[in-house]
Amino acid sequence: MIKALPLPYDKNELEPTLSKNTFDYHYDKHYLGYANKLSALVDGTKYYNMLLADIIIESYKNNDTPIYNNAAQVWNHIFYWKSIGKTQKCPTKLIELLNRDFGSYDTFIEKFIQAGVTLFGSGWIWLVQDKESKKLSILQTKDADNPLILDKTPILTIDVWEHAYYIDYKNDRLKYLDQIIKNNIKWLFAVSNLN
Repeated sequence: MIKALPLPYDKNELEPTLSKNTFDYHYDKHYLGYANKLSALVDGTKYYNMLLADIIIESYKNNDTPIYNNAAQVWNHIFYWKSIGKTQKCPTKLIELLNRDFGSYDTFIEKFIQAGVTLFGSGWIWLVQDKESKKLSILQTKDADNPLILDKTPILTIDVWEHAYYIDYKNDRLKYLDQIIKNNIKWLFAVSNLN
């Protein structure tokens, strides 16, 4: 059974980066829309009692596209809400890994922003970890896709669908990415996802 999760903060808590008005649309219209649609789609099916991540993987394998798209968008948004919040200092443990895999923390930030700017159309940018090598990398995914279908461990994500930023930044995706990545990443959440 699919239940929408509440935002982990008040809608005005991320101002000035993201306004309450943005969350009124992004959370209330888009996220809740995906959650409600998914709930209706899985009702009475084999997916009904599955965990959300399992619904994503199974529906992807079985080409159950409407279920997959809505399940992945629900999961992606939940992960995004957790990836952002009040400013935190990046822990030394993660800085060491970013230095190892990107050359420096600043280089990672630059490449992460560039990944978001260069993603054509709608989708997501992710910091992911390879399950075997433990190496960190940046991943762009289109539409609802996410690292679960690629067997990668998601560490953090930023939503680059227009509904995530258009109210506050119009078509200036670069400014949105610059502000949210530099000011609102929840680095402790990222660390908690490391293998």
